[in-house]
Amino acid sequence: MRTLSATGKKAIGEDIKTVQFGWTLGMPLVAHVEGGIWEVRTRLDGRIARTLFVTEGGMMILLHAFIKKQQKTPKPELNLAQERLKQLRETEMSNAHVGSAFDDFLAEEAMLDEATAVAVKRVIAWQIAQEMAAQKLTKTAMAKKMHTSRAALNRLLDETDTSLTLTTLASAAAALGKQMRFELSGT
Repeated sequence: MRTLSATGKKAIGEDIKTVQFGWTLGMPLVAHVEGGIWEVRTRLDGRIARTLFVTEGGMMILLHAFIKKQQKTPKPELNLAQERLKQLRETEMSNAHVGSAFDDFLAEEAMLDEATAVAVKRVIAWQIAQEMAAQKLTKTAMAKKMHTSRAALNRLLDETDTSLTLTTLASAAAALGKQMRFELSGT
């Protein structure tokens, strides 16, 4: 990862953080590989960066990352991830520190705050869009329920626009009959 361009690191960081913040396991961002191993797929200039991971004890554990042009996960890359998973399980999972945190890497690269903001916005936009679909609400109907314009709703649903106000979010939640929940948590 350290040899990638800043743009590549940022894209991968945003995708991994999005999964951590609650993206459901499944495409377009996450694909099942084999057994309990999943991969985050990030598009980078005609190539696909793949980060293989498992979830253990409520944690997302990154096993291996590589870049390939092909769709199928190469067997040697999968074997390496499986070996790392085996080594991880042989060590004490109760250790307070399993390995370096991906957040530490993003912080060193001065990308943590932006990657976190994009990830949170992606998940919020996705949740709102999913609930609108479940309630069969069009954008026009949703904007009307929120007492706002379609342009404002489009900004809310734009996963790359991180300038979200709590007032707009509260309005969307109320329009959907939902409540917001936020918390600051320790690391």
